[in-house]
Amino acid sequence: MSQRPENLMLAMLPREERQRLDPFLEWTKVEFDEVLIEPDAPIKLVFFPYNAVTSTIQDMQDGNSIETGLMGVEGMIGIQLWLRAPSTPTRTLVQVEGHGHIMKATDFIREVIQTKSPLNEFIARYTHAFLSMTSIGSACNRLHTLDQRMCRWLKLIHNRVRRDEFQMRQRFMALMLGVQRPTVSTTAHILQNAGLISYTRGQMKILDSEGLAEGACGCYELMEREMDRIYEVPWRELARREDQKRR
Repeated sequence: MSQRPENLMLAMLPREERQRLDPFLEWTKVEFDEVLIEPDAPIKLVFFPYNAVTSTIQDMQDGNSIETGLMGVEGMIGIQLWLRAPSTPTRTLVQVEGHGHIMKATDFIREVIQTKSPLNEFIARYTHAFLSMTSIGSACNRLHTLDQRMCRWLKLIHNRVRRDEFQMRQRFMALMLGVQRPTVSTTAHILQNAGLISYTRGQMKILDSEGLAEGACGCYELMEREMDRIYEVPWRELARREDQKRR
């Protein structure tokens, strides 16, 4: 079994269980904007991100779209399949490119869902946290200002990629926040003038991560607090330990 750093759900498994699942897990790179789950189509895979971040997108009948949740090293893509739903009306795509482990849906059903795997306990806890994130996000989109929401969103991403610079297109930011591109541009300039970020030619650079957290609404802490309940140790500390294996 590979000793590379990996997704926290896989890293926290007992050694014997991790070894049992290893033949069904493929380490792979996912690209920016790559679609992992199509709306209303059979779910063909689950994905355990390491340093990639993905988004769940809800497309509306009027043509608008908005992000309803994001996933990184703390969780997985494909909880709908674990909930026994073969498809979902939402779309899941890669927000920040990176690596992780892919598992075929057929293998996941046979080796995890239909088996007494310890992985099921982590997935159950994560599913609860993810559903909490979506409900908090819905309230946040309705009640809080765009600059607070952008700070919250960027800080959530920064926590998961664990690097200060990553690709991010303005069109994508508008989609994630459910606003028009000129509005995103104006808000990004506010954050740049405050010394929190630098954004040029599709590259986002986080200059002051603590400042982003301070500028975010209280929803940021609520979301991360729910994710911390998945493991015995807060997930960001576990992620730091996994990153140290790379050094």
